[in-house]
Amino acid sequence: MNKPADHPTSSASPPPLLQAVKLSKIYSMGPTLVPVLKEVELSVAPGETVAIVGASGAGKSTLLHILGGLDSPSAGRVFFGGQDLYGLTPRKRTALRARQIGFVFQFYHLLPELDVLENVLLPTMIRMPLAVRRGWAGPARPRALELLRAVGLAQRADHLPRELSGGEQQRVALV
Repeated sequence: MNKPADHPTSSASPPPLLQAVKLSKIYSMGPTLVPVLKEVELSVAPGETVAIVGASGAGKSTLLHILGGLDSPSAGRVFFGGQDLYGLTPRKRTALRARQIGFVFQFYHLLPELDVLENVLLPTMIRMPLAVRRGWAGPARPRALELLRAVGLAQRADHLPRELSGGEQQRVALV
């Protein structure tokens, strides 16, 4: 992985959007300590595409969870847009993640009790004031339907996740 020192920042290259510095993660399994990440260094520029590959159990998901603010590192730091992600309060980290970080999970993480449209609206609703949420009002609903149309699922907006194929569920999760 790239080390920050390997790519000095100059006026010609933008600062990293995402940077991991000496990132480590150790899990406790009873009395045994299991190191998963050992001083990982990573620097990702805006617009850069990165693939994280490795054997099963190598720590790919752990790394992604830490980079996305879902799990804390045992040591090291993560910077997103120049901000120390774990220097933020949990509430501010959650707000940043809700606004600026997107995840495509291996599993769909759709709520089975909500229909497709409600699952798409849920992240937006969490950020809305309570008065707006009560009526599912505002621009979120038409925008959600527009996004469902874009992935070919507008006609399935009132279906529950169990009524969709795996591919359809993945597309809902992407929206």
